[in-house]
Amino acid sequence: MSDETPMFTLVKSQDLDDAPAGLDEKSKLLANTLAMLCSFYNAADLASFLHSEMFENAFRLGDAWIGLELGLYEDHSKTLDVFPAKKELLIVDNHSTGVFEGNIYRCSGENETAEILMRWFSVVYSKDARFH
Repeated sequence: MSDETPMFTLVKSQDLDDAPAGLDEKSKLLANTLAMLCSFYNAADLASFLHSEMFENAFRLGDAWIGLELGLYEDHSKTLDVFPAKKELLIVDNHSTGVFEGNIYRCSGENETAEILMRWFSVVYSKDARFH
């Protein structure tokens, strides 16, 4: 067991529409799991999850129907909104940190997602975060 602290959290924040008809049981279970706070140890793990076959089969079927909140594990006031759609992940910075042009980033690849999450982390993370 590792003593390493996770970097990121992910949780379902909103329903934009009804779940797609015909969503399989595995996908419904994943949606229920994301209703609870999930944590990830690094950007690569989170990006891998967001681009996994399981995630894509559940949430990237067409237009976005679910909204997720991605945050820093050590400071839950630092967040991004993530809207998964078939062609891309839409990442919205409602705190206007300046990391993304126009506070919106569209990504379609796993490596690109990991890189942009690390860029955001490097800007918003502070060793003196409120939970230290």
